Amino acid sequence: MFDVIIYAALATVVVVVFYSVLGKQTGFGGTPEEKADPIDFGMEDPNRKPAPDVNPEIERLGLSAITQLDPSFSISHFMSGATAAYSIILEAFANGDRERLGDLLTDDTYAVYDEAITAREAAGQTQITDLGRLRKASIKSAKTEGSVGYISVLYEADLTSALRNAEGEIVMGDPDVLSSVSEVWEFQRDMKGSDLNWLLANVEPSEGEPLEADPTPDTTA
Repeated sequence: MFDVIIYAALATVVVVVFYSVLGKQTGFGGTPEEKADPIDFGMEDPNRKPAPDVNPEIERLGLSAITQLDPSFSISHFMSGATAAYSIILEAFANGDRERLGDLLTDDTYAVYDEAITAREAAGQTQITDLGRLRKASIKSAKTEGSVGYISVLYEADLTSALRNAEGEIVMGDPDVLSSVSEVWEFQRDMKGSDLNWLLANVEPSEGEPLEADPTPDTTA
């Protein structure tokens, strides 16, 4: 009798366990169990490349061709360099620093600057240029020719420029009078080359208040 009770109890336990496992139909027939939505734990697929950020400024400024040649191109990074280049080139030209200019200008543009420095030296003159304030620097246009990218930057600045002779006398310009000028400088770079530096390739005649002593030789008539 005791054995019968034990077997009956075991049978009851087995039935309960089997029902808990198989009692909900998940196969054919009946109502399938509703599946919960998968939980997103914030884990990313390492094989999935993130979509690049779309910068509307790229299209507006005509830089699409530039970014096609170099997808890593950054407007902010370029403008940071272009802003620094303006004051560095002004200073290098005034000081007759050919080595510094050689690192920042294309060969053709360097030839124009070198000629101006040579003429100044032959006359026994020195340049005095003081950049009071760079009011604005912005991309004006961009283009590509083959693998070479060109970006034109508009600079609006307040500066002084003058020439002093060997005796220290001012012979052109006024070092104490600020003039407001605007200039367009064109930079170029081989987008497929190993050199990541943009070089000054062209300088258009400045506009605004006239300067007797040009602080930057023009390369475009």
